[in-house]
Amino acid sequence: MTNWMEGAIALLVVLAMGVGLFLYSGRSLTDDGDGGPQPIAVDPEAAARGETLAEGVGCLQCHTTDGTLTATGPTWKGLAGSTRPLTSGEEVLADDNYLFNSIVDPHNQIVEGYEAVMPTFYADDLDDSQIDDLVEYIKSLAA
Repeated sequence: MTNWMEGAIALLVVLAMGVGLFLYSGRSLTDDGDGGPQPIAVDPEAAARGETLAEGVGCLQCHTTDGTLTATGPTWKGLAGSTRPLTSGEEVLADDNYLFNSIVDPHNQIVEGYEAVMPTFYADDLDDSQIDDLVEYIKSLAA
């Protein structure tokens, strides 16, 4: 009877700890900390500048902003914050660094299903603040 009782007490202690942790942190014990999609902070002024820039330099000839797919480039709708499968077989999170680097070095990480056809001159033609504005515009299309 003692072994059964010790097992029941151990189970109650573990359950009580789980409930305590859940109440303290708001997370379950099985939550890996990700908690699902997090809201993406966007600077609206920079996003507006980025939208104007995207129209002016021709980004929207190959990338859509409404979720429709083209044969040339991935849509920007829902891109920021998503996980992107690459032709290398890897997956990458489309965070600020990925978006910035995809503009300045577009052939480094190619999204699966697309060819390496994006022009590489944007790193020379745009300064960092302009590229940041484009990133903010892409982030504004996340929802």
